[in-house]
Amino acid sequence: MIYSDLVAVTGPASRRDRTVFLALTVTSTVLQAASVMTLIPVLHALLGDRPAQAWPWAGLLVAELVLAWAADIVATRAGLRLGFAVIDTMERAGLGAIRRLDPAELHGRRASKLRDLLSGSISESISVVVLLGSPLIHALLLTPLLALMLLAVSWKLTLVALAGGLAMFAALGASRRAIARSEEAFADGNRELDDRILEFAWAQPTLRGAGVGTGTLDRVVAASRTRGLKLLAWQIPGETLFSVVLQLVLLAFGVTTGVLYLNDDISGVTAAAMIVVLLRIVESIGSLSLLSTPSASAARVLGEVSELVEEGEAGSAGPQPQPQPVTGSPQPQTVCLREVGFSYPDGTRALTGVDVSLPAGQITVVVGGSGSGKSTLLDVLSGLREPQTGTVLYDNAPVSASRRLAETSVVFQTTQLRPGTLRANIGSLDDEELTALADRAQLTELLDDLPASWDSRVGEAGNALSGGERQRVGLARALAKPAGLLLVDEATSALDAITERAVVTALEQVRGERTTVIVTHRPALVALADQVIVLDEGRVADSGSLQDLLDRGGVFADLWTRWRESEGWQVGTR
Repeated sequence: MIYSDLVAVTGPASRRDRTVFLALTVTSTVLQAASVMTLIPVLHALLGDRPAQAWPWAGLLVAELVLAWAADIVATRAGLRLGFAVIDTMERAGLGAIRRLDPAELHGRRASKLRDLLSGSISESISVVVLLGSPLIHALLLTPLLALMLLAVSWKLTLVALAGGLAMFAALGASRRAIARSEEAFADGNRELDDRILEFAWAQPTLRGAGVGTGTLDRVVAASRTRGLKLLAWQIPGETLFSVVLQLVLLAFGVTTGVLYLNDDISGVTAAAMIVVLLRIVESIGSLSLLSTPSASAARVLGEVSELVEEGEAGSAGPQPQPQPVTGSPQPQTVCLREVGFSYPDGTRALTGVDVSLPAGQITVVVGGSGSGKSTLLDVLSGLREPQTGTVLYDNAPVSASRRLAETSVVFQTTQLRPGTLRANIGSLDDEELTALADRAQLTELLDDLPASWDSRVGEAGNALSGGERQRVGLARALAKPAGLLLVDEATSALDAITERAVVTALEQVRGERTTVIVTHRPALVALADQVIVLDEGRVADSGSLQDLLDRGGVFADLWTRWRESEGWQVGTR
C-alpha cells in the first residue's frame, strides 16, 4: 500500500505532518462534497418564489469552499514537508545501499535500480505527496461521500452512485494492475538499455578496432521497443474498459434521476442539481483514471525506498562495532590472511584456505592466471568484501572490513577522474604537500606541461589526459591518502614502457613506508617484489622470493617465461 510505504519511508519524525496532511485532505473532501449538496437548497431558493432565501445557503456554500481552500493550503504545506522527508530518506537509504552493494553487482540490475532511484526519482518525490496524494484522496472519498449525502434526496440515487462508483473503481483497479506489471517490465528494459548503451560507448575503441557490429545493442533496443508496445497495449484496453463502465454509470444515474422526476419523487430543481452531482462523481473517477499510471509509478518508487529502509534497519540491528579511528599518518603494518575463503552467489569458489603474511613495509607481488582469485584477494584486503571463512589480521589483531577500507588506498587498472581540476581529484593538500606528492608520483614533468599545473582541468572522465597520465594521477591520489596498506591492481597493464618505468620508480620510493600488494603480470613490477605469491584456482600454489620461485620452476616459472616472451614479441617482416 502507498500509505504504509510512505509511513515506513518518512518514519516517526514525520508523524505529525502525515496526520495533518491526511486529516485536512479528508476534511477538504468532506467540505467539497457538502458544497455540492448545498447547491440543491440554493437552486430551490433561487428558482422558487422567494429568491432572497438563497442568501443563507449561498453564505454556507461560500464558507464551505473557503474552509476547503484553507484546509488544502495547510495540507499542501504538510505534504511538501513529507516530500522533502522522502527525499532525505531516499538519499540516506540509497547511499547506504550503494555502500552495501557487492562489487559484483556494480553493473547488475540492482545497481541500475539504485541509479534510477537516486538520479530520476528524487526530484519527483518533492511533489509526489501533494500532486498525487491529495487528488487520490479526493477522488477516492468524494464519490462515496456524495452517495451517502444523496440519502437526503433518494435512496435509489445513493444505490446507483455507490454501485457505479464501485464498478468504476473495479475497472480502474484491473487496468492499474496490468499497467503496473507492464511498467515494471518497461522500467527493467530501459535500465538494461541504459547499461548496454553505456557499455557500447565505453567499448567503442575496441569494437571499432575489431570490426564488431552492434548486434547485441540492436537486440536490446528491439526488446525495449517490444516492452514499450506491451505497455501501450495494456493501457489501451484499460482505458477502454473504464470508458465503457463510465458510460453505463452515466446512463444508469440519468435514467434513475429521470424516473424519480417523472414519478414526482424529486422536483425539477433537484433533478437539475443532480447533473452537478453526477459531474462531480465523473470528475473524481476520471481523475483516478488520469492518475492510474503515475500512482503506479509512485507506489513502485515508495515500495523500493521502503525496502531499502528495511534493509538498512536489518543491517544495523543488534550491537554494532564502533568504527576505529584512522590516524593521520598510519604506519605500515603486517597484514595476515588466515584460512581465508570466499565464494560468489553463483557458487563460484574464488578463494580457498588462503594463508599468507604480508610483511610490514615490504612489497608483495601476487601473480596467477585468469580466474585464479587475484582480484578477489584485493577486494578482501581492501575491505570491499568480508571473507566468508577465515580472518584478516593487522599486526596479529583481527580487523573489520570498515577499518580495512579506511586504512587502504588502491591504484586500479583504469583510473577514473571526476570533472574538475587535478587538485580537486587529489584531495585537500597544501602546495608544499602537493609538490612532494608530484615528485613521488612522477608527476612533475606532466605538471610543467599543463597550463595551470595542479589547477588544470582534467576534462570529462579525465579525457584531457592520456591513459598513462591518468594512471600517475591515480597513483598520486592513492599516495595522498594516509593509509598503511597500498594495493595496486594491474596498474601498468596498458601503459607504454616509459610510463611503466615512472610507476615502477614511484612504487620503489614507498618501500618501507607502506605495506604494498601489487597484482600484475608485468616483469618490471614483479622485479620489485620482496616476495611473490602465486595463486592458482583460488589457492596459494607457491610463494617466496623471485629467484627462489624461478629456481623451483612450476607454475610461476612457466608464467614468467611466457611474460618475458610476450614482452619481446613483435610483428615480423619478410
